[in-house]
Amino acid sequence: MGTIAYSVNGEGRGHATRVQSIVEMLTPKHQFVLLASGDAYDHLSGEYRGHSFVKVKRLPGLRFAYQGEKLDYLRSLMTSIPFLWNLRKYTSEIAALLDKERPALAITDFEPLLPRAAELCRIPWVSLDHQHFLSVSDFSSLPFSLRWQSRFLRCSVRMFYHGQRGEAVSSFAHLPSRRGFESIARMGVMIRKRIEELKERVCEKGHLVVYVRHTAPASFWEALSKLDHPIYVFGKCVPPSYANIEYFGIQNEAFMEQLACCNALITTAGNQLVGEAFYLGKPVLALPEHGNFEQQVNAWLVSQSRCGWGVEFSKCTRHLLEQFLLSAPLFKENLREFCSVGNAQAVDFIERFMSTEQDLTTSRLQPQRSVA
Repeated sequence: MGTIAYSVNGEGRGHATRVQSIVEMLTPKHQFVLLASGDAYDHLSGEYRGHSFVKVKRLPGLRFAYQGEKLDYLRSLMTSIPFLWNLRKYTSEIAALLDKERPALAITDFEPLLPRAAELCRIPWVSLDHQHFLSVSDFSSLPFSLRWQSRFLRCSVRMFYHGQRGEAVSSFAHLPSRRGFESIARMGVMIRKRIEELKERVCEKGHLVVYVRHTAPASFWEALSKLDHPIYVFGKCVPPSYANIEYFGIQNEAFMEQLACCNALITTAGNQLVGEAFYLGKPVLALPEHGNFEQQVNAWLVSQSRCGWGVEFSKCTRHLLEQFLLSAPLFKENLREFCSVGNAQAVDFIERFMSTEQDLTTSRLQPQRSVA
């Protein structure tokens, strides 16, 4: 048995559910120290309170900033200044934790502190996330409106951290590799045990599930209100009061159960959730957050998969929703042949980098003097 230190980006819950899936697959063979901030900490601390093989520690973290319904990269950069100012202090604190826990391996899911602390403590570390999809993929097939943004975002992704011993990218769909990145491990999304269990009970009860992470325009809710379907809404965005719309907020178990028996999913275009819905055979209408390049690419990939559509919120009218639901039977047929599961590949990837107990010498865990 070895200990794995695993850090996770706190923005949204997709990162946390990916980490949860991996923890489920590798415990009790390995123990985990999970380091998380924001939404990820809220989710994981609830899942693993009192767990015999998993500890959850809170991290300071970066968050995206929004201007109304639009992701604002400039404001996000400005709000990150206090975090960057304290980067050395935070890294030293995590290095002290690693010295105490003595992990055999560190894994990061697009979180920048643990890699720096692992370097200080001479602990091997790898990355497993979705965001590096942007840096390793060939975007030549994308529409020009998406292609031109790729260079800037590729640089920003690579700046988050570098020097990992191994790198894996999890995505419900993949583009060809960029030249020079063909060796990067590429796999599907991680499926939680509860989702696997619910696949045996998949059905259609006539309702639609909606997940909106932050905000949505009033026109979107009005269009949904005109559908002849019950609408079950999850997420932080509270919808206006309509007769056919019921709001559940953040209820993880209820969300999974309703997803398994819905007719279709309408959601902001997060990679992990799209992959889980596809695994359950549910068509997806993916609505990228305004200004969120990663989600815009995900939405385009949903359309290319022929298992759903990706459209802007502003184009989500009653007519479009009705056309999407009419197309749902075709999407479901295509989903029968679509595979987006990466669980086994993820386990193989991690086990390949796990060190043996005799390698965990005190000298390897002795912190160096400066932060890389």
